[in-house]
Formats: sequence, structure tokens, C-alpha cells
Amino acid sequence: MKKRTNKIIRIKWHIKPRIFIMLLLLMVIIFASVFLVFNLFINAYIDANVESQLNELTMHYRTTDRESVPDEFSTHDKDPFLPDVSQQSKNKIGIQGEVLVLDEEYNLIRFHNNQAEEELEYFTEQLKKMEIPLDAASYFPVKTQNAEYYVAITASAKEPDTYLVFYVDVTAINSLVDTFNLVLAVIVAAAMLICFLIANIIANSVTTPIRKLSAFAAEIGNGYFQKKEFSFTDMELEELAEAMNQSAETLDKYDNEQRTFFQNASHELRSPLMSIRCYAEGIECGVMDANQASKTILLQTDRLSELVEDLLYISRIDNITSLLEKQENDLRETLSLCASSMKLVADKNELQLKFDFDDEPVLFTYNEKHLYRAIINLISNALRYAKSSITLSCHRLTEGIEIVVRDDGAGISAEDMPHIFERFYKGPNGKHGIGLSIVQSVIERHGGEITVSCENGTAFIIHFTEEKE
Repeated sequence: MKKRTNKIIRIKWHIKPRIFIMLLLLMVIIFASVFLVFNLFINAYIDANVESQLNELTMHYRTTDRESVPDEFSTHDKDPFLPDVSQQSKNKIGIQGEVLVLDEEYNLIRFHNNQAEEELEYFTEQLKKMEIPLDAASYFPVKTQNAEYYVAITASAKEPDTYLVFYVDVTAINSLVDTFNLVLAVIVAAAMLICFLIANIIANSVTTPIRKLSAFAAEIGNGYFQKKEFSFTDMELEELAEAMNQSAETLDKYDNEQRTFFQNASHELRSPLMSIRCYAEGIECGVMDANQASKTILLQTDRLSELVEDLLYISRIDNITSLLEKQENDLRETLSLCASSMKLVADKNELQLKFDFDDEPVLFTYNEKHLYRAIINLISNALRYAKSSITLSCHRLTEGIEIVVRDDGAGISAEDMPHIFERFYKGPNGKHGIGLSIVQSVIERHGGEITVSCENGTAFIIHFTEEKE
């Protein structure tokens, strides 16, 4: 059975709409919160003031004892059954209550002359439709076509089977609240427009440099490693541009080195191969002595094998990463092992190997195989130029560890000095021009540094800085 794999499909967004949406959501959340809090607060404030006003009115007219009614709420002289509410105290929002009288059938009996009869009739019809109980001084809203009221009802103290309906018109204050909400909505719309403009500016300040850097990265990917000058306002983008320029410079250098490497390698391989072919054809045609030609072929084969081995080794060195296996060893032992392996060659050339080591172990964490190859190359190089002796030194210093391979030869010329570590650069008596390049690569892979001094012969000085824990 085939396994079904569920892949999560993620929608890709451009930076500009993402910034706009994020700012828009932020503005919406802020203004929605302000809108909600404002309306909750103002409505609660209005309700509290209106309810207090109605409670004050109904409290004074709930009793049947007319003498208990305060003077400020005395009735009209013309109609003793209709309370005069003109002298009531004003609340904090500046609105006052009104009163009308209904019978048990919700019929309008009495009202003040300053009230619109048509509106009041529609108002009483709404009370009847809502089936509001007239025998309870409840607090509730009533809406008509043109207005909105809060109502409280109590039985009349002077006239049986009639009811005093106290009400407060909140149309004006609600209209003011609606105006505030409209203004708030306009502010939100303006804020959204400003948000769009700001998002556009911010997005352009980010996307424009990114597009430039993306185009630069595409050029690097296509093999065009020329550095480019960028000028960005943001420090992070400047750092990214600088890092990309450094990468381009490194890749350009590496690309040139690889081209030079393959050109030189092909040249070095071609010489022994042509020599082998010439001698082999000479033997086949009978124009060369077979024994002498075979010796030359074997010599060139050995040279070719050594060259191929060095090429393969330096290729492996170039691919060594920080995961290089290292162990703590005594550097004196590795140097002694290198000297022992080269002793026969030194004796053959009548050269003396000398040692200048610390008495205590010089411990260092390194890859013994690679460092052994580097030291062997240095000793082999010294054997070709030394007059009488080669000295190996190994000391632990205050700032690290120092290894020196010194010969008492004539030294390196000023012309050759800048190029000795270049691949395939051959000085006098040089072989392939790879040995010192291998040495430099190995030392650098171990975090060290190699320098050359030509005072009293030639000294290759290796310095390792020990890692602090």
C-alpha cells in the first residue's frame, strides 16, 4: 500500500501586504477596544443618571398622601392631578424627566402643554404593545419613530385608577453618542489610510534593499563574483550586504584558485606522461635501450604517482571541516616520529638532525596523521637545501606553542618569498610546488599560523594558539 503523506501548504505572502495587514489589525484592535470601552462607559453613565432621575421622581409621587409631596414637585393650579416637574433637580448629563397620566387602558388623560400630543399618543401605543405593567415603577426603554425614552410608572396619589408615567427623552444624548461614534469611525478610516501609507513606506524600505541583495545573490549563484557597493539605512542590511560581498570575494578567490589549480595540475601531469610515452615508443621502435628507458619510465611513474597522491591529498585537505577528528598528543613524539622516518634520507645526504624540545610534554589537540604529513613536507623541503644540519624545535610559550623546522642552507630569495605557499610554485630544486601549500592548509585547519624567517638559513615557524575552555 502506498503511504499517504500530508503536506502542509503554507501561503506565501509579500512583505508589503503583511506589514499593512499587521498594522491594520493593530489599528482595528486599538480602535475597537476604544469604541467598545467608550460605548460601555457612556451608556452605563447615561443609564445611571437617567435611572437616578426617574427614581427621584417616582419616589416623591408613590405615596397617596398629597401632603408628603415636596413643594418643588407641587401640582399645577389648573390641574391638581398632573404633577409639576419643572422644578426637579438636574442630573449630570443635563436632561430632565417629564410626566403624563394614563388610565388602566393606556389612554392618555393628562400631559403638559409643552409636550407633543401626537408623539405622546404614539408613545402610549408603544407602552400598550409592549404590555408594560402600569402598577409597577419599573425602569425600561421605549422607542418611537422619532425618539427614545426611559420610563418609570407609578400609581397616581390623587386620582384613582390612573397612573403617572415619568419618562426621560434620551434622543439628544444618544444622537451625541452616535456623532462621537461617527467621528471615531472617520478617525479609524483616516488611520487606515495613514496605516496604508506607513506600511507602504516601511515595506519599500525593506523590500527594495532585499530585491537588490536578491539580485546580487542571483549573480553570485551564476558565477559572477564581483563586489558591489550598497548604501542602506538599516544596520542589519548593511551587515548582510557586507557579508555577501565578503562571500563573493571569497568565492572569486576560490574560483580563481581552482582554475589555476587545474591548469597547473594538468601541466604537471602532462610532463611525466609525455616522458613515459616517449620512452615507451622508443622501446617499441627499438631506438632506445630498453633497460635505460625502463629506468626512466619507472622514475617518471614514481614522480607521477607522488604528484597524484599530493593532488588527492590537497583535495581532501580543502574539504576538511571543523569536524576534523583530533586527539590530545605530545607534539614532541610526532616530531620525533617524522625525524625518524626521514633519517635514512638525511644520512644519505650526510645531514644531521638536531632536536630542541621542552623537557615536559608539549600537549596539543590535533590530527596526528595530517600534522605528520605537514612536518614531513617541511623536513623534506629542508633536506633539499640544508648544508649540514636540520634542527627541530618544540616549545610551549606564554602565548601558545611554537614549532620550528630550521635548516642551515642559503635561505629563500626575496623574489621567491611571496610565492612559496602558492600551489605549483616551484623554487630552485623544487618538485611539484604542492608541499608547502599542503603544510599551510594543514596548519590553518588546526587554527595555527606558519611564517618564514631567512636569518641564518631558513626557518619555518609554526605557532598554535591553545583553545581556552
